[in-house]
Amino acid sequence: MHKLVLTGLAALFLAACGQPSGDAGSAKDVASDAKAGADAATAAAVEKASGPDMEALVAAADSQKGSRLFLQCRACHSLEEGGINKVGPNLFGMFGRAAAQAEGFSYSDALKNAGITWDVQTMSDWIERPADLVPGNRMVFMGVRDAKARADLIAYLQQETTK
Repeated sequence: MHKLVLTGLAALFLAACGQPSGDAGSAKDVASDAKAGADAATAAAVEKASGPDMEALVAAADSQKGSRLFLQCRACHSLEEGGINKVGPNLFGMFGRAAAQAEGFSYSDALKNAGITWDVQTMSDWIERPADLVPGNRMVFMGVRDAKARADLIAYLQQETTK
């Protein structure tokens, strides 16, 4: 009795989805759709684990929004060539440079020994949560969790700190 009810419900579901209920191919189609759904879920899980494509987000970012986001950073960082180090280092020329290399700034040993080079991805990871990227660094900043906001900020930083 239960099998008959389940079979009838499955036929109704398939009909509602536009699938024929009477041929052997429909079971294959359902299995194929289920596999495709599982593949999409796996891809989404991989993207979540590895994070969004920051290069693409930065390419499409709004540097004007980034300039507004930088307002919370400017108390500690300057951007102009030859600018002063504040509580944090001057950021001019940082992209492509190894971490802890701004002249005249006293960096933590953790950042000196991190072995990272500032590019879009490392900057995104840093801005997301500095303590997670380099435990023991001295930057007191909780981070920006939103990937789009980080991309906007990175686009602004690239615009303002590149020769």
